Amino acid sequence: MIGGASGAGKTEAARQAGLRLGLPWLQVDDLRLAFQHSQVALPDPQATRNLYFFAETTHVWRQGAEALRAGLIASSRALLPALEIVIANHIDTNAPLIIEGDNILPELIERSRLQPYVENGLLRTVFLRESDANRLRTNIEARARGTAQFSPTELQTEARAKWLYSQWLIAEASRLHLPVLEARPWETLAERIILSCS
Repeated sequence: MIGGASGAGKTEAARQAGLRLGLPWLQVDDLRLAFQHSQVALPDPQATRNLYFFAETTHVWRQGAEALRAGLIASSRALLPALEIVIANHIDTNAPLIIEGDNILPELIERSRLQPYVENGLLRTVFLRESDANRLRTNIEARARGTAQFSPTELQTEARAKWLYSQWLIAEASRLHLPVLEARPWETLAERIILSCS
């Protein structure tokens, strides 16, 4: 698993690592978007609201950055059971896979179904850190995913919220003794990820 905030280089690093290792890769966004597009209702009504928070909240990026960070954490927690079963299925069927995404939380390794795989070295996790908040904002803006209609203030708020989320992810990864890698230099990122998970 490759986790980290938006703009840290996860998608390209996962693609490159997958090509080098001969493994497929999956974006967690695919699961989230499939749930949202299918209008899935989760067993817990609050988890359902969390899952749709960014998709259904009008002018969501006008909220405070701290509230948005909390929304990122909550929407990621709503996906934990789905990620847990996908990962377990791939390990149980001996179908190695690289999974990357903003919604990968460090606490995923504490899920009961996944703990034995972590202990046996079958599940490896790394988190990426972009240490420069301005660079993270530049990366987010350069991708321009759904931000074309954003005001400069909304772009600033999105970047701030994702920076705060990044800091939270790194603190949680460190608490669980998971490897944290600097995203740059990007030219060596895939190789550094492979080495950290060996």
